[in-house]
Amino acid sequence: MKNIMDDSIKSEVINRIEKINAAAPAKWGKMNAGEMICHCADQLRLANGTKQSKFIGNFMLTTVFKWLILTFMKAPKGKIETVKELKQGKGGTNPTTLDNDKKTLIDLVRNFDESFKTNKTVIHPAFGKMNHWQYGRIAYLHLDHHLNQFGI
Repeated sequence: MKNIMDDSIKSEVINRIEKINAAAPAKWGKMNAGEMICHCADQLRLANGTKQSKFIGNFMLTTVFKWLILTFMKAPKGKIETVKELKQGKGGTNPTTLDNDKKTLIDLVRNFDESFKTNKTVIHPAFGKMNHWQYGRIAYLHLDHHLNQFGI
């Protein structure tokens, strides 16, 4: 299973991020390329503790759905509402320039492992406590989902 804790997967994701251009149309959803980059960066900021979010999970999300998503279920396109701290126009980081925002996201991907050297578990807003492998997996799935959204 792909996970951004793996250096080869990390490189694959970074190469895909570098291919994003401002004119790329989304296949689904409301975000443009710049907003998507900031949204993905905010998710990694939740993982490294530099951004906080209210916990909205429940028993089903923290057990059944967490297991399903970590193992084999793909997120439905355009059907999942994100937490306001990641939502563009509501609490997510506003885009600056595409090149600057891509650099920020790439740096967050490159340094993802660092956030778990002192903090062994992180609270995901929907799935609750996650160890570094689980968050690396969910981070990969989230990045892959949004890169696919823009055909990359």
